[in-house]
Amino acid sequence: MFSFGDKFIFMKYSASHFSLLFSLFLGYSVQSQITGTVVDQNENPVPYVNVVLYQASDNKLLTGAVTNEDGIFSFVFDIGGSFRLGLSSLGFEDYSSDVFEMEINSQKDFGRITLLENASQLDEVVLSARKNLVQNTSFGKVINVQSSIMTQGSNALQVLERLPGIFVDRNNNQFNLNGQTGVTILFNGRRMPLSVEEVMELLSSTSTENIEKVEIITSPSAKYDADGGAGVLNIIFKKNEYEGEQLNLNASVGVGIKPKANTSLQYALGKGSFAFNASYSFMHNQGKNGFEGEGTQNMAFLGGQNFAEFATYFNFTNNTHNLNTALNYHLNTSTEIGADFSFMHGNNNTVSNINNRRQIEGEEPFSSKLTNIGNSDKNNFITSVYMASQLSEKSKLNVDASLLSYGNDNPALTISRYFDANGNPINPDNEIFTEGNRGQSKSSIGLGAIKADYALDLNENLQLEIGAKASYAKNENDSSIETNVDGEWQVDPRSQSVISSDEKLWAVYSQVAVSLNEKATLYAGLRFESWHRTIHNATSDFKINQLFPSLSYDRKIGENSSLVLAYHRRISRPAYNDLVTSLYYNDPTAIFTGNPLLNPSFSNMLRTDYTTRNFSVGFSLQDEKDPILRNQFSSTAANDILIISPQNAEYQKSVNLFASTNFSWANWARFTLSSTTSYRKYKLVHVPSPLENSYLFQSLNFSQTVDLPQEWNIELSGWYNFPSFNGSHKTQGFGMANFGLSKTFKNNGGTLKFMVTDIFQSFKINTHNGSLQPIIFDIDTKSVYRDESAFSRIFMLGYSRTFGQMSGRKTRETKVKEELERVD
Repeated sequence: MFSFGDKFIFMKYSASHFSLLFSLFLGYSVQSQITGTVVDQNENPVPYVNVVLYQASDNKLLTGAVTNEDGIFSFVFDIGGSFRLGLSSLGFEDYSSDVFEMEINSQKDFGRITLLENASQLDEVVLSARKNLVQNTSFGKVINVQSSIMTQGSNALQVLERLPGIFVDRNNNQFNLNGQTGVTILFNGRRMPLSVEEVMELLSSTSTENIEKVEIITSPSAKYDADGGAGVLNIIFKKNEYEGEQLNLNASVGVGIKPKANTSLQYALGKGSFAFNASYSFMHNQGKNGFEGEGTQNMAFLGGQNFAEFATYFNFTNNTHNLNTALNYHLNTSTEIGADFSFMHGNNNTVSNINNRRQIEGEEPFSSKLTNIGNSDKNNFITSVYMASQLSEKSKLNVDASLLSYGNDNPALTISRYFDANGNPINPDNEIFTEGNRGQSKSSIGLGAIKADYALDLNENLQLEIGAKASYAKNENDSSIETNVDGEWQVDPRSQSVISSDEKLWAVYSQVAVSLNEKATLYAGLRFESWHRTIHNATSDFKINQLFPSLSYDRKIGENSSLVLAYHRRISRPAYNDLVTSLYYNDPTAIFTGNPLLNPSFSNMLRTDYTTRNFSVGFSLQDEKDPILRNQFSSTAANDILIISPQNAEYQKSVNLFASTNFSWANWARFTLSSTTSYRKYKLVHVPSPLENSYLFQSLNFSQTVDLPQEWNIELSGWYNFPSFNGSHKTQGFGMANFGLSKTFKNNGGTLKFMVTDIFQSFKINTHNGSLQPIIFDIDTKSVYRDESAFSRIFMLGYSRTFGQMSGRKTRETKVKEELERVD
């Protein structure tokens, strides 16, 4: 098995490391330039027109710009050949130039281009063009979620669950990207300082109607936080970039086990240099999920060897309100300022039925029926301000500051009853079987962050970007569990926990892009991060001062193909809830808790990707030290209770193969398929006898869309994960398929959508604990988790409509250039 991680040791750092970035290889390339002016039929300049350069052979988008307030556009590029220029702006007919030839280092001025008004668009604006669901980029993929019929009526977590390469592991409260754990979730490029469980709750309370796209970043550059060994998921929310006024209405109702409903309103206003966006959404979701199983274990505190049957099912009712506002103002043609605000209030009522039957060797069997009634009241507030300025033709500056406040009040009451083999009520002799428990958990998180990024074109061949970030977060948790003993509530001293922590992070980075020649570019970056977390009742602090390099070589191969070679070093930090020792009871014999001895994991990855217009394939080697495994089994020194907590493995090494294709097999049908294959080897050290294990993992994701006459559309999508391991737990393969049907009405009559989630009711996860070798208490159990759709298909009916009109794109040229560089 390979081992390359030991070759990259970055424990020492100095200013010399940063200076290396300024002495990289310099290449030589020349650039061509296209200029022009856009006017209307009255010879008035037309601002904010999209101007895009296409390759004539295959209509591949190469680059582009947006006209300024005088209707002028200009951009450069570095290849020769045959091209076509395309112009578009709402309220005007699209313009497409004749094919023209340009050599390298040449110039072409289109002079004055006249756009003709589109009378029908002035009366109504209907955007019927649909982007490809999956688009390949140099850093990973862009998923245009609004191109999927299944988006409406779903929450953000469900959307992520359907994306290629992503698995939302609800059992272990973690995200997997291409089969790897350690995924960072960003909202508009900002990291959420929440535990994975809290991020999942936030995503499940977020309406997808406000989401524009999701960036799957598997090769993050130095400008991104180093957290997230597997990569980054950046959720980009919609932003108003047009002139005019518009109102969007979305509503959906449905039923699974129980009813569901979503509604949202979005208002957009664009006037001159000012743009404003506001949206409100309400989500109501009632449902059921849970698990059941059986197995054997040998617990001395229970009397020895025993056989148990267990089942826990959750019946929940979630009501969530979301409010989002954003505004931006162009101070002049080169400077934009803006602010956004987001508030979420969610209430979750859950009734859990916990039924167990236990047969202790030498004793009569007995059963327990526990009812847990919980209520969670959550509030999440995020606000930010920013400034983006084009300082000169060669330099730009972005500054962003944000604040986050999160609070969760979660009281719960457990009522316990016990029965003998004949169903008669009993009081077990063992003191661990109590009449009930009640718990209280209040947590709050506050964060402030500021960052600045500066980019400079040093010459035609060399671009430099530097930046800095600082953040401070404070976490507080007050939790306890009381036990009902003979009608009196007594605090369990093991569970009483008042914990607070502070987290400080500051980082600086430098990154250069070197044009080696007309087809090759080298990107090199170095990021330094200083992370200090203090948990006030812990014996020691967490301190990490590390360098995180990244290197990428991009080469164009022909007109439609490219090759990327990349290396990066990343860290996966334990979440706050992974560390704190607050307890949660699921059973009198077991507790869920954090692990204050948990280490962060470091990973090194080498990756190569080959991409053509409709196909991409990638290969990577990853070496991870101290990977974090959640929901692992251990015990106390006295072996008096089962502890379920996160643990570090010693290492995990993996060889990964990625492939994806998207193509139109007819002018009315498009198919997308993504695959991940991974061979992994890891070593466990928290089990009674350390062990090594290796296995082959495979996942598939597909989407088929069909355009029918009369503006009807069909979508069939699905995913499947083959068997895998989480530490000592083995998970069998599982997946799901979904169906969507939509009808767009003429004359701006809106769109009607019908969706079916989990057609075959297959979202069932079978897990075998203790499958590799004997673990703590010789536990050997098999269980199956069922999501709501495994009990009943989920049917949703949705309607959306747009009122008003928008025209003339307002986005700054620098912003558009940034986006065009991301998506091919």
